[in-house]
Amino acid sequence: MKKRIYSLVEIKSRELNGKILFSIQMANNGYSVVIGKKRSLYEYAKYFKKGIFFFKGMGPKNIKPMQELRKLGHKIVGSDEEGLVMNMAEIIPLRVDKTCFKLVDYFFAVGNIQKRNTLKSYQNEYKKIISAGNPRFDLMKKPMRGLYNDSVKQIKKEYGKFIFFPSKFTMINAHKKVKDNFLKVIKQRETKTPNYKLCYKSDWDDQILIQKKLEKFFKYFPKKYPNIKILIKKHPTEKKEYWRDLVKKVNCKNLIFVDDKYPTNAYLIAAEFSIGSNCHTSLESFFFDKPTINWRASKQDSYLTSKVIRAVSKELLNQKELEKVCKDWFFRKKKFKNNLTISQKKLLSNNIENINNFSATIQKKYFDKIVLNNLNSYDKYSNKFSFYILEIIRKLKNVYYTIYKTDINSAEFYKAKFDGLNLNEYKHLIKKFCKLMNLNFNDYLVKEIYPGCFNIEKK
Repeated sequence: MKKRIYSLVEIKSRELNGKILFSIQMANNGYSVVIGKKRSLYEYAKYFKKGIFFFKGMGPKNIKPMQELRKLGHKIVGSDEEGLVMNMAEIIPLRVDKTCFKLVDYFFAVGNIQKRNTLKSYQNEYKKIISAGNPRFDLMKKPMRGLYNDSVKQIKKEYGKFIFFPSKFTMINAHKKVKDNFLKVIKQRETKTPNYKLCYKSDWDDQILIQKKLEKFFKYFPKKYPNIKILIKKHPTEKKEYWRDLVKKVNCKNLIFVDDKYPTNAYLIAAEFSIGSNCHTSLESFFFDKPTINWRASKQDSYLTSKVIRAVSKELLNQKELEKVCKDWFFRKKKFKNNLTISQKKLLSNNIENINNFSATIQKKYFDKIVLNNLNSYDKYSNKFSFYILEIIRKLKNVYYTIYKTDINSAEFYKAKFDGLNLNEYKHLIKKFCKLMNLNFNDYLVKEIYPGCFNIEKK
């Protein structure tokens, strides 16, 4: 009987491809893997065969679902999706809650820096904290880059040469409910216990500074250089209205706000170079062998300034510096590169474990060690008739929550994070990965075992 893994997806555009790659790699190692929106996996957990739930977060909100899953006989492993930047020792107890930590068999850190800082809170748990990387960085490895080839061709055909601005105004341009929660923490009183006040305040202030710089830059640059195209793409959790209004106000054909038709990674590859601000996209751009600029909020490092993002980027402080780099690139053919020193390479490898290896390869031996009490365990109500009934129930619930429980702003926020996944899309992605990995799609069983819960395993 194949051991089962359940992999939770929260933000589709950022996580899905990495989790599908993980699923195929683990299926090749004899596992049965189910991925889906976390709400779907929680809902049908009582019917699933006993397995290992792979959480992407370890904060307090995960305590209740983890406890319920353990009661059902499932095991749990965890990680922190934001652990590459949000890994300061003093906020680890907030990111990796002590109750959650007790409930997991292993905590997978993205690299040795996060592992070291986590050990400061859990000093006797060296064997439980594993430096394992993140599958999102596996997508940048050369065999996998082909996943974006079609999108890159279409982008270049549509836009030609351009500079790419992936936005990260995840606080100041967040949906109202999320923004209000950030502000509530920022305005709270100082306490001696660990809290997010300093972290959120630092991020908020940096985003305000970058916003002012960007608006000042966009006010003159597109008009002054009409032949240089600039494409802006919002973060999945941002509101689109701010960017649409800004582009409309500037009113230049060469300043373009793009939607989610093509993935961010495809824009990074297609662009001449990208410009971020303390953003993961700078790392992704670097791993794609594309030049990237880190536009600093200020000369002095803030609480959240990432050393590893600084290491892989060309750093600029003001509009004039950015204008010069753009002029040099497009008109003088003076192109910059992000060449790392030996110390910067060491910093990178200490922060990200899976630079020269796949994260699934590292994680496999720990999944192998987890013992499940799954005698006589199987997927209940997984026949066609039951699926049909469960699908009707799910649709009715969605209608109910849409009408009575969710306001328009929340609905837009949740849709931006995960706009749905069906079996045809899932199979299409599996086929694309199989082609890139020289695998035969027909060697796998690929199915939707419950509504929104997609399973792959070797035949």
